[in-house]
Amino acid sequence: MMGMLLAAGFAAKIKNTLFNFSLLALLFFMGVSLGKDRDILSKIADFGIISGIMSVSVVIFSIIGVLIITKLFKKAER
Repeated sequence: MMGMLLAAGFAAKIKNTLFNFSLLALLFFMGVSLGKDRDILSKIADFGIISGIMSVSVVIFSIIGVLIITKLFKKAER
């Protein structure tokens, strides 16, 4: 019954607004928690090194995974 009374796309607009508000709130509170940390400058170098290692390992293992999957599918086609 309510679907007939509400405008088309009404739920999508509410969902998008709620998502945007939640994202802004998350970013705000993360900024506040980072701003309260007095040792953040010394931790940034550690974060950078760890982030670099993680991103390189993700790329390497993604390539390995794609190679394995393509070899498996090529064998299945024959």
